[in-house]
Amino acid sequence: MEISEKYPDLWAGIKNGFESNRLAHAYVVVGQPRGEGLEFVEAFLKLIFCTASQKPCNHCSGCQLVETHKHVDTLWIEPQSKSRKIKVDEVRALVHRVSQTSFEGGWKAGIILAADCMNPSAANALLKTLEEPPAKTLILLVTNSPQALLPTIISRCQKLVLPEENYTNQEFWYEPLLELLREMPPQSGLAAARLASALKAILDQIKKVVSDEISGQFDADEGLDESKLKIILESRVSARLKETQAELFRVILDWHRDVLVLVSSGKEEELLFENDRNILTAQAEKHTQGSALKALQIIEQMVVRLERNLPPLQVFDAAFRTLIC
Repeated sequence: MEISEKYPDLWAGIKNGFESNRLAHAYVVVGQPRGEGLEFVEAFLKLIFCTASQKPCNHCSGCQLVETHKHVDTLWIEPQSKSRKIKVDEVRALVHRVSQTSFEGGWKAGIILAADCMNPSAANALLKTLEEPPAKTLILLVTNSPQALLPTIISRCQKLVLPEENYTNQEFWYEPLLELLREMPPQSGLAAARLASALKAILDQIKKVVSDEISGQFDADEGLDESKLKIILESRVSARLKETQAELFRVILDWHRDVLVLVSSGKEEELLFENDRNILTAQAEKHTQGSALKALQIIEQMVVRLERNLPPLQVFDAAFRTLIC
């Protein structure tokens, strides 16, 4: 599917800005740096570097060079080291490049993938260029964690938030979690304990997968000693784990919001989990509006208790026992 079809409103704004010569000088693109965020940025760059009359054509040399990240007037940077950080020298090189004359006499672009990985010095090195951008220069920062960027960077960029993918595109934990949610609310203490154990098992699997993934990204010849590598690894695993857990609990909260919607208004067209309408309806019949709201609050409190580093199984068991009906 073309970008214009996936994100029609965002794309119309970008294209109109380009055609009227009113593009912003810098954008924060909120999306996956190796997924939809990257795809959107590539389409954006094809638009400004395309040599055909109908832009972007996806076939001219300009579009092809953008797709392979080899266009002479673009510079791409992303985390490379074991620490998965973007360093100040890399950002300074990007700043230097966009301050020079364009090789082809048109636009210049600097793209930072996973921009949230800039260390403080790197982020600060970018600020002056964002404040006083050279003519026909475009800075694109791609991140799925915009809250990790300096507020001074955010304030100097236009923000493009790509709509999140449907839940059907989630990772390995999604279907097991749905199976668990379909058994809510628990009917007994034994059922609550079983569901608590199942949720704990899902989180344990997430931790293993995240740890394996992050470990595999480390460059063996970085030259860091073992103790430092361990600290870096633990830090990166912890950060990624928190992101994934936040997504998992967002699904749990949205499920319970669907139950509350059915109890409160019965408007099935507002459901996020349309394919589970019958199950959600059956669960809603076990609730009053007050108890459905209380169930949502219990899930929110469960997340807060986990953030206090309480034992997950204990937190889940206590919460699910409260949900028994």
